[in-house]
Amino acid sequence: MAYFNHAFQKTFVGTDGFTTTGGLASSAFTPETRPAQFTFVDPKTWVTPADLAGPTTTSCPLVLISTSIHPNDKIGPYHGGYSETVKSKTINPKYVSSFYVVDSCEKQQAQLTVGLNQNNFDPEFPTYSASCTKEFLCGETYNLRVDIKGSPVLRTLTRNTYYIAAAYTGCCPADAIAPTPVNPLIVYVNWAYQLLNSPLINPFIQVQLTYSTDAGTTWAQIGDGTSSTTNLDLLLGYVQNPSTLPANATPEDTLGGLIINGAYVDTTFGTCTFYPNDSIIAKLEPVKIYASEVDLNGDPCAFQGLCATNTCDAIQGAGYGENIIRDLILTEGYMQQPFYTGQDLRIREITNGTDVFDAINKNNTYTRYYIQHNVPRFNNPTGTFDNDQYLLEIVTDGRNTDFEDFVTAWLENAGSGCTTLTEYTCPSTCIPVEPVTAPIL
Repeated sequence: MAYFNHAFQKTFVGTDGFTTTGGLASSAFTPETRPAQFTFVDPKTWVTPADLAGPTTTSCPLVLISTSIHPNDKIGPYHGGYSETVKSKTINPKYVSSFYVVDSCEKQQAQLTVGLNQNNFDPEFPTYSASCTKEFLCGETYNLRVDIKGSPVLRTLTRNTYYIAAAYTGCCPADAIAPTPVNPLIVYVNWAYQLLNSPLINPFIQVQLTYSTDAGTTWAQIGDGTSSTTNLDLLLGYVQNPSTLPANATPEDTLGGLIINGAYVDTTFGTCTFYPNDSIIAKLEPVKIYASEVDLNGDPCAFQGLCATNTCDAIQGAGYGENIIRDLILTEGYMQQPFYTGQDLRIREITNGTDVFDAINKNNTYTRYYIQHNVPRFNNPTGTFDNDQYLLEIVTDGRNTDFEDFVTAWLENAGSGCTTLTEYTCPSTCIPVEPVTAPIL
């Protein structure tokens, strides 16, 4: 690979565990006897090392093998060998450049809160809560800009999207000398209705309106946060007749805010009509949400006092079977077992293509180990020292300490002390804000 930095990838299904029994021939790994298992064998004898269970003294090159995913060894009278174990190139531990593990992670939806809710209001610390208590005055228009970004948005609209919701608080009383405070829910219900009624952003969010009429002692919500007809009609009724909104006689004792959740769900298909090029972006990556109060020119720096807090960051999922099946299909293609994607999907069953769904469950999550190594070309006709690079992906059902310990010791015994196990764990999760009582419907 002197011309481009590329590693050939190969996937090994090891969801049933790492075999530590020594003295086993590679032919013993069949779908009937040892399904979904993986191990190392000596390339000279094709037998597992005697000290796989550790502590190992092995430092010689080995071959990684796993049981075939195909229980049916033949297709017709001539095409056979489908139950043969899946093998890597000979791995010289001195030429292993990286060894790492990627834990399975569930995606985390983004959540952003605007204004006050039961989580950021504390009556024991009024100065802290006051920093988020914005006073809305009569005769004013308040604008909230919400930006939605991420791959699901780009795939749907071919661009990121945003919406500016404008809320007018109504005329001031005739005898008012100066603008007076109004019920803050007038602003929040207008914002919630406009955001949920916009076809540009309502497929990607839910907006819950939370409030308190007793200075933060108890909290409830208006509506269910969705863009359903029932919820939109409810919010529209409050927009058209704000006097019916819950309120305290003293405006400053009425508190409110919005809880905006990323809520995009993409179309998914079953195994019967599965194609490798089906989109799985929404399954892996949630949308990202940004919000701020702006003036008529869109300047967010002109206002202060309205809290817009990212309570939960969007986190991409990892280890989904949907993604791993595609890696497995690529490996099958390298082994001259292409996955049929033509018109008559029954051919998949004839050619053992449906075995990928038995090996990997699309709806599950898996841990993945990776071993990246080089195979030097000592005899190159061009006269240039060259090498092939391979990335071996081992799919397991959770962490496997036996495998980690063996590979770590194997690399150390060969003098590859700089190549140690690197762990890619899940980012820290958050506790989303949820209204504490049933919605008003």
